[in-house]
Amino acid sequence: MEATQPAAPTVDVAVPRFNQAVIAVLTGVAFLADVPWLVFVAFAVLAVSWAWGPRFAPLTRLYTSVIRPRIRPDGPTAFEDARPPRFAQLLGTLFLGAATVAFWLGASTVGWVLTLTVCALAALAATTAICVGCILYERAVLR
Repeated sequence: MEATQPAAPTVDVAVPRFNQAVIAVLTGVAFLADVPWLVFVAFAVLAVSWAWGPRFAPLTRLYTSVIRPRIRPDGPTAFEDARPPRFAQLLGTLFLGAATVAFWLGASTVGWVLTLTVCALAALAATTAICVGCILYERAVLR
């Protein structure tokens, strides 16, 4: 008898893009307004999402309950493997967590460099669907 591998979890392709867009805007506004506590908010949102999954993820719940019903009332049209975006989310969580600690320690330059890295990569993923964290996951784990 052959063992079968369980199917990988999937996610509506629009959910990670929405999450990335919100994180890009939130971290961009934090930088432009010089408001480090907004970086902590972005960190907290990503940390909750990563730790407890989509059921408790604030941005995912916002998208699936408020936005998707208005733009796609029939539901999602395309799905992707959830593992690469989840790994990218972990990386964003780690970077924003480190940025938060840097701000707390008074190393604002380090905090802003880490924050702007997340902002740029999230904006890239949201606008072009090129997710660097997903690519890293695919190269390290799936190959």
